[in-house]
Amino acid sequence: MNRPAATILMVLLGAALMAACSTGTLWFDEILSLQWAKSAENPWQLLELYRHDNNHPLNSLWIMAVGEGQPPWAYRLLSVASGIASLVLIHRIARRLSPRFAWVPLALSATSFPLVLYSSEARGYAPAIACLLGAYLLLAGKGGTAWRAPLFWLLCTLAVLAHGTAATILAAMGTASILRGILEKQKAAAALGNLALWFAVPFLATAAHWYSFLRQMAIAGGPEYTVPAVLAHFFGYAFGIPGAGSLPAAAAFAGLALLAAALVFGKFPDPATRWFFAGATAVFPALSLLAADTTYLYFRYFLVCLPFVYLLAAPVAERVAGFGRAASIAALALMAAAILGQAPRLWALAVLGRGSYPGALEKIAADPHPGKTIVSNNDMQAGIVLAHFRARLPSLDPLRFTPKSAAAETQPHWILYASQDDPPAPPQPAIALHGKIYRNVSFHRSAPVSGAHWAVYKIQNETP
Repeated sequence: MNRPAATILMVLLGAALMAACSTGTLWFDEILSLQWAKSAENPWQLLELYRHDNNHPLNSLWIMAVGEGQPPWAYRLLSVASGIASLVLIHRIARRLSPRFAWVPLALSATSFPLVLYSSEARGYAPAIACLLGAYLLLAGKGGTAWRAPLFWLLCTLAVLAHGTAATILAAMGTASILRGILEKQKAAAALGNLALWFAVPFLATAAHWYSFLRQMAIAGGPEYTVPAVLAHFFGYAFGIPGAGSLPAAAAFAGLALLAAALVFGKFPDPATRWFFAGATAVFPALSLLAADTTYLYFRYFLVCLPFVYLLAAPVAERVAGFGRAASIAALALMAAAILGQAPRLWALAVLGRGSYPGALEKIAADPHPGKTIVSNNDMQAGIVLAHFRARLPSLDPLRFTPKSAAAETQPHWILYASQDDPPAPPQPAIALHGKIYRNVSFHRSAPVSGAHWAVYKIQNETP
């Protein structure tokens, strides 16, 4: 399976999925980033004016460089390129862990719904992952440091600018380097000098970014999940498990148990490498939970850890192979089940994208009812999305949005009911608002996680 042709085919499969999922409509988070990039007069204002968890600075700078009025794929091109590069880097790292089973992490990554999702979306997660994987390879590489160290500094800095959660992986690399120096019995001065050479610049860059941006960052809000629910989402999406979020405690426990078993059971080249993976996938993510406000917590905050979770499959496969044919067949069956489990969500992402907002809005605009006033259960998201598409589609000009607080006075003619349920619940046939009855006339689905399902309701107890 480690033949070049098979490797190229797996990379091409992942690249095709990322490209196919990058063409759909922008959704709220991307539209908000686009608005900020458009309104900022210079790159520094992106950091000064928009200290917000939706502002991923490296991605926002890319959107600013692309400019206004471009197709969705142009804003997502940085993420797509980063995602494809990550597949190549994952395979190269996996070959260091197990040349015979390097294809296993690559296959899991190329068909991973979370990696394809965020590698086809104008956000900072995919660039952060690509930079971290590249930095890890540079740190583990051989040869002189004259070019490797400066490139390592650059990738680490870009990773943190892409998304602040990259700091957990940098911490794992730093502590693994310390452990390697101890195991190799380096002299204290030499060990400290080597640590400073590689990590002084990334540490200062991370500290500066935290002080100037991350510590003042606002979180706009959203659904509130418990830590077990977030872990259930992480492992459920990572391994194609349907409905893992419905039993969060059990799914979280099972996922953590498997992760611990992989870290203990896997056949690693040396103890420092084992520690790095323990730090990157368990220790430092757990410490980040203790240090951060967990009111609004989502599985994507741990996305930078996911490629390293997949990479654990290589040393685990190396160990399993030693138990004979039956164990290998069982492991292959589990892997096949995980890949097949990703198919429904990947299909939904490719077909439905992140929502069909222009379709829903055009349906309202084309309806013969003269009233075009709209209210939503989510003022901020619906208002921003409507304003974005009204500016681009002349047919939507008659539409007017009213906030929920003013609905009693304005008596809107339409309701846009947004949800992000996975799977989506069927819309109610009718809902009441301030004594008026609204009946469902259409339902516009989105793929899971990113995007929103929009149910369109039209007023009924009023004649045109």
